[in-house]
Amino acid sequence: MARYSMKEYFFLVMTDRKTGPGDRVAAGVLYFVSILYAMVMRFRGRMYKRGFFKVRKAAVPVISVGNITLGGTGKTPFVAFLADRLTALGMKPAVLTRGYGDDEHRMLRDDIPDVPVVVGSNRVRNAEKAVRLGANILIMDDGFQHRRLGRDLDIVLLDSAKPFGNGYVFPRGTLREPQDAIRRADVVVLSKCDKIPEGTDLKKIAGNLDIRQGVPVIAIKYKAKFLSDVTGAVYPAENFKGKKVCIVSGIADPEYFGSMVGKTGAIIESERYFMDHHAYTQNDVNEILRMCVRNEADAVIVTAKDYVKLRKLDLSELESKLFVLKISVDITQGEEVFSAGLNSLIHASRS
Repeated sequence: MARYSMKEYFFLVMTDRKTGPGDRVAAGVLYFVSILYAMVMRFRGRMYKRGFFKVRKAAVPVISVGNITLGGTGKTPFVAFLADRLTALGMKPAVLTRGYGDDEHRMLRDDIPDVPVVVGSNRVRNAEKAVRLGANILIMDDGFQHRRLGRDLDIVLLDSAKPFGNGYVFPRGTLREPQDAIRRADVVVLSKCDKIPEGTDLKKIAGNLDIRQGVPVIAIKYKAKFLSDVTGAVYPAENFKGKKVCIVSGIADPEYFGSMVGKTGAIIESERYFMDHHAYTQNDVNEILRMCVRNEADAVIVTAKDYVKLRKLDLSELESKLFVLKISVDITQGEEVFSAGLNSLIHASRS
């Protein structure tokens, strides 16, 4: 346990990555706390359902994009994808995000520079600000648990391989609320569907999710779009085929990131995975540089989420080899129903 911070240790316990005798005791304590937490979340949900907690409507349609687990679904790139899709349909979207101190809002601003990203914990106030900026439709990032601002469409992303994590509510597991909360969803998106066997029937998966009857289920995967260097110059993903690379990330699902890099044809010489939301230090940069030199790597590839943190540090000795993987969203099943839903919402907003 001495090798980990307290935060890291409990994360490893809650995700079942540490299962020794002492760890099981810690898991038991976390399970007790999770029962109390689940009770609070259920009570809160009932208060909203019965009108004791007021829901505020925005002046324009609101699409919430969220999840029911702590990270790992690729929510932020999906928000950027949705903003681009709405822009292509002639709308003027804005994104509402808490910011939350983890730089994801900076990643959004990099990915969708022409779309306003309004940061702050008060979503109702930020919705009003976004409308004043000219937005005629809003995307509420990480909005599933934020009930105060009303939404016209509730999109929930689930990891295709582990829709509800390990099945336990936080802090014993990664569920942000009891899994039957999924019944609030208007659209369920099974992300990273390339993690499950090809040809798997979506209806079979959906049948195990306890979603409302008639709720559409869409499958998506993420793939390498291109890579960029520290100057912003863009390189086709195929340029890295056969090159020796080291990969670095501090995200909830580093293995999936590794698989995307591998599909470019790059030869992965080494991997360095930090905890999700890792706050990088100069020592981390030095460690990454040593790893790169040791493995005689042609490049170090990081996620966009990690780069917004790394770029605050001194990268002078690493910058010639540092590349950021930019990804795109590919809807593999349910494209027609997804497009129809967006078109219906847009039509209703204009009538």
